[in-house]
Amino acid sequence: MPKSHLHLLNDYRRMNRLLQNGAVFCALDTETTGLKPAEERIIEIGAVKFDKNGELGRFSTLVNPRILIPHFCQELTGITNKMVFGQKEFKEIADDLLSFLDESIIIAHNAQFDLRFVNAELERINHDSLLNKAIDTLRFSRWAYPDNEHWTLQFLAEQLKIEVKAAHRAEDDARVCMELFLHCIKDTMDRQKEIIL
Repeated sequence: MPKSHLHLLNDYRRMNRLLQNGAVFCALDTETTGLKPAEERIIEIGAVKFDKNGELGRFSTLVNPRILIPHFCQELTGITNKMVFGQKEFKEIADDLLSFLDESIIIAHNAQFDLRFVNAELERINHDSLLNKAIDTLRFSRWAYPDNEHWTLQFLAEQLKIEVKAAHRAEDDARVCMELFLHCIKDTMDRQKEIIL
């Protein structure tokens, strides 16, 4: 998926303004059978929708990839071939996912990875790519915490004392991503542009 198809918002000084002006966000995470969207498949999708007042809803589902999950992916995620056997395929959950995302601003850690996987799956079922604007919390956290040596989701969660209930499971990673986004805003208020209501 060409980079031009991803509408990433990169002005991190305006994130608090976006939040306070009522934007709806959707933290998204995918677990996959590998790293290449053209060859690999999604095995789990998790999303948490929220705005300035808090959480608005959750979406979580295992996905039958119709290919075997490599051993290292099973070890990392705890998702086995047995768990996805009999689950719906992406084409069967696509409408529900798109309805949940709606026109929200998607937030993801290393957003290009998740968005390219979702778009590759959409392409396979002859559906248009996502048009949602998106924010990459990996880039945002590098801007917010430039002195860090690491910016992985799990490292930042530990640093910021964000509770991790199930690392490398999509729904919990999405929730952690949401909390990271809010921390990045809170911890950079001196650099956030003033809000004009």
